Amino acid sequence: MSAPMPQPAAAAGYNKLLDPRSIVVIGVSDQPGNLGARVVGFQKKFGYGGRVYAVNPKRDTVLGERCYRSPAELPEVPDLAILAVSANAALEAVKGCIAGGVRHGILWAGGFAETGAEGAARQQALAELCRAEGFALCGPNTLGILNTHTPVAATFASLLMVTDRLVPGSISMVSQSGGTAIGVQSQAQAAGFGLRYMISSGNEAVLTFPDYLRMLAEDAQTKVVAAYLEGVRDGADFLDALGRLRAAGKPLVMLKAGAAEASARAAEAHTGALTGAWRVWRAVLEEHGAILVQSQRELIDVSIMLAGADIARLPRRGNVAVLAVGAETAPVAASLARRDGLGVPPLAPATRDRLAALLPAGAETANPVVLTEAIRDPARAATLAPALATIAADPSIDAILFDEAQELDPPGPALAAGNRAIAAALADLHAGGRMPVAAAMELDGASKAALARRGLYLAPTAPRASEALGRIIGAHRPPAMPALRPAPLAFDWSRHVPDARAGQVISEHDCHRILAAGGVAVARGRLVRSAAEAAAALVEVGAPVAMKGISPAVTHRAAAGLLLLGVADAAAAAANFRLLEQRAAARGVALDGVYVQHMEPGTHEMIVAAFRDPMFGVMVTCGAGGTATELLDDVAIARAPVDEAGARAILARLRLVRALGPEGPDPAPLAAFIAHFSRLAASIPWSSFELELNPVKWRAGRAVAVDGLLLIAAT
Repeated sequence: MSAPMPQPAAAAGYNKLLDPRSIVVIGVSDQPGNLGARVVGFQKKFGYGGRVYAVNPKRDTVLGERCYRSPAELPEVPDLAILAVSANAALEAVKGCIAGGVRHGILWAGGFAETGAEGAARQQALAELCRAEGFALCGPNTLGILNTHTPVAATFASLLMVTDRLVPGSISMVSQSGGTAIGVQSQAQAAGFGLRYMISSGNEAVLTFPDYLRMLAEDAQTKVVAAYLEGVRDGADFLDALGRLRAAGKPLVMLKAGAAEASARAAEAHTGALTGAWRVWRAVLEEHGAILVQSQRELIDVSIMLAGADIARLPRRGNVAVLAVGAETAPVAASLARRDGLGVPPLAPATRDRLAALLPAGAETANPVVLTEAIRDPARAATLAPALATIAADPSIDAILFDEAQELDPPGPALAAGNRAIAAALADLHAGGRMPVAAAMELDGASKAALARRGLYLAPTAPRASEALGRIIGAHRPPAMPALRPAPLAFDWSRHVPDARAGQVISEHDCHRILAAGGVAVARGRLVRSAAEAAAALVEVGAPVAMKGISPAVTHRAAAGLLLLGVADAAAAAANFRLLEQRAAARGVALDGVYVQHMEPGTHEMIVAAFRDPMFGVMVTCGAGGTATELLDDVAIARAPVDEAGARAILARLRLVRALGPEGPDPAPLAAFIAHFSRLAASIPWSSFELELNPVKWRAGRAVAVDGLLLIAAT
């Protein structure tokens, strides 16, 4: 139906699903509303240069062009089949493609696993056929794929019916929601940036979300990957795909559904209350440097801002110079920046002196910088560029946040001309790679498109510009974990827990014995069964001591009254042993004994724990411990095991540690403790467990576990 498409220049990256040189559309007819006819029309409308064939066993011609009875009758084997057929006809349509040699397809139809048992069986049969024959299928129940560079519009999205052209870009979108995918494509195009690919993964009967991430990792034209994810079936496969993207140096901006998911695990330990499903997903994504966002709006802003940035030169700090024209706007923008984790430090005196000579009278040269309305005067245009360069040269500044979004009526001609001059100066600075610029300003579409070609994104509002910049370089962006991981410890758990069973609670004294055998630093302690033994144990472990009534039926001893602290002499130890026996009897609890433990000094109490996540394996977590654990809810999680550098990255995510700053204890002992603990936990063989140390006492030069709890949920 059209002239042959030229061979792609990057043959090594050629993919028949995403970059087909020829297409067959199955199910084309002349009936009004036929989706097959729509997609054929899209190829003509947007200028696809490859061959397009129509297949319908009941037609000789469609849309004035020849129609074939089956793919086997075509003059060539097309790269891609677009299956515009119903769910009931899908299996036979795929068989026809396979018989004709086609091995890549997109199936739009719903009516599969998303509809119930019958649809799930239909999808299973389809998946088995495709896997057996090596047929790479996108879908079913998908909006399809867009490639703006070729271009290929392998989608039935009605939005394209009112779109004149596809703006090529460097952002690729992969989404488990078709509506989100086409929404991002539309808004990115309106901003002048466009997408490289839009991929709606659908039900993922064959090709999965991780498969598409790997494709994008290998695509030379993809700079940034934007993604909407509900879930994956195979955690290891997903981790592999994340690793490929990270190795390729391509930022992943992720909108993950289910941010409010609660933990499904029982909260017998503090760990269960602090490590819900969302936190695990966040830890896994942040480990690979992904930028997590909370809305589709933020997904668009962050992805576009990254697409226009020199990613290799993005600053590691997050200090910004806030610029505004009006004195009333500047402090509001500065407050937004601080809200989003960006610093707004004062400019150096030398910087301010140079700015005073360049900016109009009345300008404020602290931070924020007020340019005044006079900056719009064409006579002042030549002074703005050196003023921006002066700010960029200030050693305390990493980026510029400019706010001139009025959110009122469209600006008049004079104001619009002034805005264009300011935007051009900002684009010069940004495009030169000297400093990233985030800007909110009202301009016409043609001007925004021209700025987009230079990499400058004009956000609709200052809150959006600040929020996106904060996600990229601010405090909301935790450091990625080190790529290399140590090996789990070689530890024989069956020797130390020979009769492991589901529901088992390992008492504290046994937990401490196991930890010590595994090389974890634990406070000295001894289990005793009489008042006399308690008195002797105090002398042995060293006063002062804590005395803990031990019973598998009690996991929170303080709440049960079975914890006594600061016991200083042998007589008190004997008396307190009898007191704990009385309290246990009053509660109807039988004690295995009383644990007499040396009270370790420590400046800070931390919680260090591990558990096995069913999707991603053993996770290690650290946070504020003791009585503050659930009150502060300050916790960071990572996949185990980690080395000391990884443990430091975990600690850097905690509000407590950041607040302590350089005045706090040296984090090295705590990092070493976490790293070794994580290697031990990673060797635990049981399918479900929680191992919690709360508190771990942390002080200068030492970190030691004081309280330990091990729960075996399943073996």
